[in-house]
Parts: sequence; structure tokens; C-alpha cells
Amino acid sequence: MTKFNTKFLLVTGVSVLIGAILNMIVARQGIHRLSEKSTREIESGLNVATREYLTNHIEDKAQHTNFQLHHAYSDLEIFASIVQQSIDIGQDIQPMLDVAGSLPALRDKLVYNPQGNWYQNGPDEPAAVTVWGYMGDHGTILPDVQRAVDRSAWLDLLMPSFAAHGAAKLQLYYVGPREQPFARMVPYTDTAGACDKKYPGHNEKIWYDFFFPGLVDSWLEWIKTPDGLKQLKTQITVLPPYEDAAGGGAVMTVFHPLWNKQRSAFAGSVGIDLTLGQLIESIKDVKLAQTGFAFLTQSDGNVLAVNDAGAVTLGLRTSSDKAEAGVGLLTRRLKDSKESGIATLTPPLADQIDYHEVTIGGQQHIIVLERLSALNSWAGSTIATEHWTLGFVVPKSEMYASLIAAQDAIEQSRTSIVTTQILITMASFLVLMLGVYLVSRKMTGALVALSTGATRMREGDYGVRIDVNSADEIGQLGVAFNNMASEIEAYTNNLEELVGERTRALEKANEEISELNAKLAQENIRLGAELNVARQLQLMVLPAPSELQEIPGLDIAGYMAPADEVGGDYYDVLRSDGLVKIGIGDVTGHGLESGVLMLMVQTAVRTLLASNERDPKKFLSIVNKVIYQDIQRIRSDKNLSLTLLDYSDGQLQLTGQHEDLIIVRKNGTLDRVETMGLGLPIGIDLDISDFIGSIEVKLEAGDVVTLFSDGITEAEDSAEEQYGIDRLCQVISRNHQRTSREIKDAIIEDVLAHVGYNKIHDDITVLVIKRV
Repeated sequence: MTKFNTKFLLVTGVSVLIGAILNMIVARQGIHRLSEKSTREIESGLNVATREYLTNHIEDKAQHTNFQLHHAYSDLEIFASIVQQSIDIGQDIQPMLDVAGSLPALRDKLVYNPQGNWYQNGPDEPAAVTVWGYMGDHGTILPDVQRAVDRSAWLDLLMPSFAAHGAAKLQLYYVGPREQPFARMVPYTDTAGACDKKYPGHNEKIWYDFFFPGLVDSWLEWIKTPDGLKQLKTQITVLPPYEDAAGGGAVMTVFHPLWNKQRSAFAGSVGIDLTLGQLIESIKDVKLAQTGFAFLTQSDGNVLAVNDAGAVTLGLRTSSDKAEAGVGLLTRRLKDSKESGIATLTPPLADQIDYHEVTIGGQQHIIVLERLSALNSWAGSTIATEHWTLGFVVPKSEMYASLIAAQDAIEQSRTSIVTTQILITMASFLVLMLGVYLVSRKMTGALVALSTGATRMREGDYGVRIDVNSADEIGQLGVAFNNMASEIEAYTNNLEELVGERTRALEKANEEISELNAKLAQENIRLGAELNVARQLQLMVLPAPSELQEIPGLDIAGYMAPADEVGGDYYDVLRSDGLVKIGIGDVTGHGLESGVLMLMVQTAVRTLLASNERDPKKFLSIVNKVIYQDIQRIRSDKNLSLTLLDYSDGQLQLTGQHEDLIIVRKNGTLDRVETMGLGLPIGIDLDISDFIGSIEVKLEAGDVVTLFSDGITEAEDSAEEQYGIDRLCQVISRNHQRTSREIKDAIIEDVLAHVGYNKIHDDITVLVIKRV
């Protein structure tokens, strides 16, 4: 007995010790793997969230920056178009031009300044007119120059309004041709005096050749080939930013050349000076995480805008390139950075976002770059297409702060768990060995009896019982063995009765499951009926074909098919006092929530139209405020694109952002009108009035206008190829001479043929309008 107890104690102790050690090793490895897996999961989620956050943020900022610049470009193009028209019809309006300079309100009272050798009027006139000394003779302006100045006097009626309205402008000016570069500038400023102070010697050389050498020659390259001007997307020419001589701060000059009627000779230019202060401050105000920032660069890496802390982080060296003549340029290039990672940074070569991880000052930083819209840029020799680049810089540690904190917490927890486990294991081992030692002899006899009883039971003797001589755990084990033997004997003898009871229990459970299935089927029928009612309600509020037929002068047909029972697309055609209000929109996602938001939009539009609100921009702004407040109330994250069209007497005015407007003229010519610059999505901000724009389109009889949602262009076939806008344009062009209903049917048939048996994942909406 003593030998057995010793073996039992030794085997038990060694087994427990080995098990404890293995348990600690496995637990430690398990915690380590859990730590690594948690870190990977957190890092993966942070990578996605960080990229999505930075992508959305930089796209919004780039869009806002493009909007600020293009707003000013549009003003200049309109002004240039008016002045160019006056040149083209100069023969017809010559009497008016000849007499304009002699009218009291328009007469330029030029005074000769012998010290500066220039002629300039006083600040009591609408515009500052400056004639340089080389265009005069001993205090008298040359006759042909005086005649050119007088013929431009009518611009005093136009320039103050252009300067005061539209995009913010520092200066608006007109400059004569190369041989007669007199300047007419609004608002009034002492142009000649400011140039004398900042640019000595400027009056000894032709104005264009001194300030912008080579610019006119670059423009003349455009007209050396037939239709050279028509091949340009725009003649707007952007000059590099510089420090304004008149104290306007950082300024960017934007020119638009003027030509003679035959487009064979340079006839002058119009331009604006844009202060970059507001744009630069908006870049400086960007804050990412704790110390992240934004910067704006030209294509050569010259940083136009960055806050002071960001300039230090990028290691920029500030200098000013000043030539003997011309305008001094602000220079602060990335390639000259003290940081090697920044010095080798290159701007994006395509319209996609670039991501970089760069070491700056020994710390990893995330750099995100997106290039802005293309522009014609002159940098001193030739005009070339240039893209400015918007960049975000943020320390990686700040974006991944939660990951670092989680890693530290996991490591601390792992150390604590392992230490505690070791202590508990050691204490348990000692207690266990002591208990084994004390009870091993008492267990041996009972275990032998139990072994004998188990052997007899295995041989089929279910009536076996063992003697129980104690009330401790060993005795309880004997009692449990006897009870088990009794139950096995009873189950063996009453097996058929037990099977019957189990069968009846299963039949009852089956009946309960059948009743539950019936209730679930009824509930599904009820829910389906409610969704069908919602779908029917949505379709009922769409304009009926009979309503569309009653609109005079227009042939209109519409179609909408939701992807689910209830869709998120919207279109409507309404009439009020001679005005036709047409709307089309697309709520993010689809389903019941999107459908409810669509009904809110339709209600808001109908209510405003009934209240006789005629201003398209104010109309859309009010709709946005109503929908934004509704979205906040229902705590939804939905928003929608929405374009509203006002039609009256052949004029179609577009307001708001949605998909492109496709116009096929009666002669088959196809135009696509982009609406992205006409607003922001509805429901993302309370006030979007500053971003709302309008475009007017003239419709002739036979012209076809097509509105659509992205459910058409993004419909996919079995190979996941999207339908696309080009194919949509082809279908409309082939059928533009047919009725709007036939054009609509042709579009839907072609889309469904493309999709085939694939599931349609988004709502499909199309609205065809034809002037008759």
C-alpha cells in the first residue's frame, strides 16, 4: 500500500507540474497571439478609417478650392467676351466709340507727371487710366494712343460693376495692345506711382515686355495654326503669385487675351488681380488630428499656402526670386526642404489621390496629395498646362494613437495575467500535493471497490452495489455509483416506456413549431403588404402621364423603378403661373428610409412652388434647410443629390448638383452639361447657399433633354461592366427624332438588355424632355 501511495503521489505530482507548465506556456502563447491578432485587426480598421477620413476631407477641400478659383475665372471670361464682342463689331459701333470719350461722365482727365514721365487721371473718376511716357511726346499723348484711350472709355460703365460683384477681386483692368499698352483699372489706384516705387525703370520698356516678358509671344503661338483658339478649352492664363506693388499682399494675376476680328493679331488683354489671402487662410485653417495641417503647391513644388508650424515641419526655406525686371515671385519649394523625404516628394501625375509615408524629423508622417483642376500657366517663357496640388500632412502616431494605447494595455494585461497565473499555479500545486498525500490511502480501498463494481456492471450485472462505510467524498462517490447503477437498471427495464414518453414530447414540440411557423408566415405577409403599400404610395406621388401631356410646348416622359420595394430616386414635373419646375434627385442608398426622404423632398418642393418662390437659388437653399432639419430629427445619415430645372419660353435654368444633363439638339449635336459645380448634396449642411450656382440653356424646337440617376450608368452586366454614360448618349442620339416616350422606352430597353439576368442594385430613373 505504501509503495502504491508513493507511486500515486509521484505520478500525480509530476503530471500536475507538467500540466501546469504546459498550461502556462499555452496560455502565454495564446495571449501573445491574441495580442498580435487584436493589433492587426485594430491596425486594419484604422488603415481603412484613416484613408477614408483623409480621402473625404481632401476631396472636399480640393473641391472647395477649385470652386473659389473657377468662380473668378468665370467672371473674367464673361468680361473678356463682352470686350471681344465690342472689338468684333467695332465697325458697327464706331460712332458710339468715337463719341464715348468726349462725354462728361466718361471723359478721362489725364494729367502729365514730368517726374515719372506718365499720364494718369485723378481718383474722382470711375477707373484709373494710365498712359506710359513712351506713348507720348513731351507731355502730349500721341494722337493714335489718345484715340484708343477714348474708344475704351465706355468700359467705365461696365468695369465697376464687374469688379464689385461675383468673385472677390483685388483689381480688374483692361490693357491695350502691345504697341499701346495703356491701362484702365478698377477700383482706382495710383498705378503709376506704385510702379515707380517698386519697379524702377519700368517706364523705359513696353509694359508687357517689362512685367511679363514673353507672355504676348506665347499667346501669339495659339493663332499660328488654323482654329488654334477653338482647340483651347479656355484662354484664361494664370500667372505665378507675386507680392502686389500696391500693397494687396499675395496676389495672382489672371489674363485673358483679346484679338482682332479676324483672330490674326493681338488686340490687348483683360485681367484680374486675385488676392490669395482668403484661399491661403482657408488652407492654413485646416487641422488634422492634433498637429496635422494642409499645404498648397504649384506644379514645380512652390508652396503657396501652409501655416507656420507646417512650414517648420516641412523644413521649408523661404526666399524671393527677383529678376532685374518683371514681377517678384514668392518662392518656397519642396525640393529645397531640409527634410529628405519632403525634398523628393513629387506631385500626383493623374486625377487620383496619392498616399505616402515619409519620415520627418525622425517621426513617421502620412502625406496625402490630390491635384486640382488644370489651368493655363505662364511661368516666364511659355504657356503650359499646370496642376496645383493640395496636400495633407499628419503624424502617423496621432492617427494611430488608439492602436498604440491598445498595444500598451494588452502588453500590461499579458504581463499581469502571466505573473498571476504562475503564483496561482504554484500555490495550487502545493495544496494539491498535500491533499493527495493525506487522502491517497483512504482513496485506495474505495477505488478498488469501485473498480470491481464497474467491472461487474460492464459484464451486465446491473444489480451490483458496493458498501459505503464513510460520509466523506469517497463515501459520496460510492453513493453516486450505487445511484447510477440503480438508474441504469431502471432505464434498462423501462426503456420502451421512456421511448414513448420521448416520442410524445417530440410530437408536442413539433406542433408548437408548426404554430410558430404559421404565425411567422402571417407576419411576413403583413410586412410585405405594408411595404407594398409604401411602394404604391411612392409611385402614386410621381407625375401621371396625363399630367405630363398637359404641359404646353414640352413632350415629357418619365420612368422610375426602385431596386427594393421602396426606392430613393426622385423626379417630379410641376406647373405654376407659366413656369414649369422639373426636379430629379437620388437619395444615398435605397429602401424604406431613402423612400421616406424622397417623399420629404417632393413635399418641400411642392410647398415652396405653391408659395410662389421664384428665385432658383433661394428655392434650393430653402429645400436644403428643410431636408437637413428633417434628417437631423430622424437621426439619419442620408443625403441626396438634387437638380431643379425652371423652364419658361424656351429657357431652361439649372440649379443644384446631380448627374450630367444630356442635350441632343435637333441637328443631332450632343451636349453634356455638368452640374457638379452648381451646389452641394442636399442634407449634409444647414446652409449651402454660398455653393449654389445656376446655368441657363436655350432650347429650340426638336431639342431633347435627358435627366437620369446613376442607377442607369452604373448598372452592371454579368462581367461587372457598367452601362456607362457614353452608351446612354448613343441611345439618345439614335432616337432623338422620336417622341419622348419612345426615347425613354429605348433607354430602358437598352439598359435591361445590358443587365440581362443580373440583379439591379440601385434605383433606375430617367426623365426625357423634348421641346415641340
